[in-house]
Amino acid sequence: MPLFGTKEWIDAYVENLNNNKAYEEAASWWEGDFIFIAEPAGNLDHELKLYIDLWHGKCRSGRVLEPGEEPKAEFIWSGNWDNWVLLLTKKIDPIQGLMAGKFKLVGNMAKVMRATKAAQEMVNSVVATDTQLY
Repeated sequence: MPLFGTKEWIDAYVENLNNNKAYEEAASWWEGDFIFIAEPAGNLDHELKLYIDLWHGKCRSGRVLEPGEEPKAEFIWSGNWDNWVLLLTKKIDPIQGLMAGKFKLVGNMAKVMRATKAAQEMVNSVVATDTQLY
């Protein structure tokens, strides 16, 4: 079972996302990439950054970002590790987490709000990925 935030995990997640027909349908119009940032808290003592490139219902690529690496992305989604655990275990959905202030989004909020079903399916693909959190 791959550890969240590793190359093995992101590869498995990209595969699950690309095999999720509900995501493909919900995100058929989506064009945009994300950087996901898990800030230190709880059992995480360092920052984790992941990059995914999403295009019309598919994930074209995903990778773990190296410390100090700051690629440009249309969206940056960040929150502390404890909130990521809530998201990864489906105790909170991504839009609920954003509205409750557990996560921050840099980018076009209106575009993200039009993609709530796609966001939920992205989380469903995370849950479908065998994940070791600690």
